[in-house]
Amino acid sequence: MSHQLTVTWQHMRRSPYQAAAAIMIMTFTLYMALFFSLLSLAGHAVIGYLEARPPVIAFFKDTVQNEDQVKPIIDELTATNRQFNAKFVSKEEALKIYRDKNQSDPLLLELVTANILPSSLEISAKSLSDLPVFYDILKKAPDIEEISYQQDIIKTLTTAFDRVRREGLIMVSFLILTSLLTIITVIGMKISLRKDEIIVQRLVGASKWFIRSPFLLEGFFYGVFGALLAWSVICLRIFLETPNLLPYLGGTGLLPVSPIFVLQLLAISAIAGGAVGMLGSFLAVWRYLKD
Repeated sequence: MSHQLTVTWQHMRRSPYQAAAAIMIMTFTLYMALFFSLLSLAGHAVIGYLEARPPVIAFFKDTVQNEDQVKPIIDELTATNRQFNAKFVSKEEALKIYRDKNQSDPLLLELVTANILPSSLEISAKSLSDLPVFYDILKKAPDIEEISYQQDIIKTLTTAFDRVRREGLIMVSFLILTSLLTIITVIGMKISLRKDEIIVQRLVGASKWFIRSPFLLEGFFYGVFGALLAWSVICLRIFLETPNLLPYLGGTGLLPVSPIFVLQLLAISAIAGGAVGMLGSFLAVWRYLKD
């Protein structure tokens, strides 16, 4: 195996421009694959985070002080015979929630009192298709100042992320095909340049593995090197963008990124890159080194 590795390194060192071209296209391909995968993961986490929260929240005017005053609304929701959960949040409870979220900023805690915050009614339905019915009832109810209806946001985000996922899959598939063709071309050229050397090896009784393995390993290394570069760039972008994204995605559990996730990303990138590179070199060897 050490001989094959030495020969593989010689192949790459003697044609640096071809090796650089193969590594660059693999880097770009794997970078885009990682980028769209992370974007899809982030979208799934954001949508899951929003779905876990009450999708309909009715904020009352200051005239509503206790749960008994919203009982007629709850009775009207119950009369629809649809399953739901309703939770009344008083001004004092809203202040406690606000303090828990902003306990690191004393100035904000001093400026806000219970009288400023509205009481609210949080509605969660067993079936998302029931939410429009509850929303229409709340719109007609008295003493409601504002309604937060997150279902529209969830639908919009779901549609947007599905579109990004489809377009990303198409782009990455095209780039993988381009990478395969590039590696096939590069390996094929190298096989052609060493045609006489290969003939001599066959005449002296060299095995098929002995002849083919350096070319197979070369494609594998192109993929792995490209994966390492793509992973490095992605990790650098995550590190630089985390302070900007943390206020928006901190509640989803995605940020800050754990070291274990970074290592898993490295392993997946290396395996994917090595597989694509090995496949490209295998196709080249099968095409140009037929018996």
